[in-house]
Amino acid sequence: MMQDSRRKFLKTGLLGTATFGTIMLGANTQTVESKRVESNGINISESKPLDSHKLDSKSTNSNTHKGESMQDSQVWFITGASGGLGLELAKYLLERGDKVVGTSRKLSKLDKESANFLPLELNFDKNMAKDIESVLRATHKKFGRIDNVVNNAGYGLLGFVEEVSKKALRQQFEVNVFAPYLIAQNTLKIMRPQSLSQGGSSQNIKARIYNLSSLAGFMATSGSTPYSMSKFALSALSEGLALETKEFGIHTINVMPAAFRTEFFGSSAQLGDIELKEYEANRQELIQNIKNYNGKQEGNPKAFAKIIYETSRMPKPPFNLFIGENAYKGAEAKIAKVQEDMKATRKYAGKPADFS
Repeated sequence: MMQDSRRKFLKTGLLGTATFGTIMLGANTQTVESKRVESNGINISESKPLDSHKLDSKSTNSNTHKGESMQDSQVWFITGASGGLGLELAKYLLERGDKVVGTSRKLSKLDKESANFLPLELNFDKNMAKDIESVLRATHKKFGRIDNVVNNAGYGLLGFVEEVSKKALRQQFEVNVFAPYLIAQNTLKIMRPQSLSQGGSSQNIKARIYNLSSLAGFMATSGSTPYSMSKFALSALSEGLALETKEFGIHTINVMPAAFRTEFFGSSAQLGDIELKEYEANRQELIQNIKNYNGKQEGNPKAFAKIIYETSRMPKPPFNLFIGENAYKGAEAKIAKVQEDMKATRKYAGKPADFS
């Protein structure tokens, strides 16, 4: 039975879903977007619908920036596009004349279809593999190509290791790791031949896969271990993909944002499903920190969208893309600690560990 304090906290919506990151509370981070905690733990984007006037094909075409023609437009497939960073990115892209396929747990949360926008329902449940194949077929049928994939949807499972069950952890990985894996796997069936037919190579990038990891996928903090584990795994997927597909002209970008001012601390995460008295004080402190930081995140979602868009036009985009000053500060601190440990241990754990 949940204690009154936790029940009150959940009732206020401070733990739910929307754009995810880790509770860094100093070196802050976040990623992805979704909403609503289901009984089975699946949280896939369910926020405010896209504004119809911003997605109208006529208005988006007229807003194409100088120097950009419709021939330069790209096709994007974005999961979790009905709220948070996914929503801001979709709007930004459409305003610049790109074409967008946006997915959400509920189709009603997305705007109606237009010349440049295709809304699709996608649930990460037991039918996830078939559903992913289906939405990608619909994407290809609508636009005939996919230039950029953005694995954005997900949710944050926060809490201490002893207070998170195996079932809850498995569900975190289903949504944050296995779903992006299957999307990348199936998207490559379209992107690889497409890129090669256009002369794609390691020196000629023709398509991109954006995996929204997090600073939490680079450094863990107390109270974010389950979420960090999933984001470390997603970062590993990015690193492997980058090596395996570069010869086809397909580049992977591992996006690691800090905390952005979305609903991450308002309705984007859930606590572990076990309560131990030994962690009561720490748990309450974690809850209070989340509450205090909600609405005060430094990151600007519109700036995030602009950065992602600009990397899609770079001939040599980065692999590791930290976004937000706190992301850089956190990464720098982690790198310095790793270097310190390596310097301190190399003398007895380097060559001495090898055969002569």
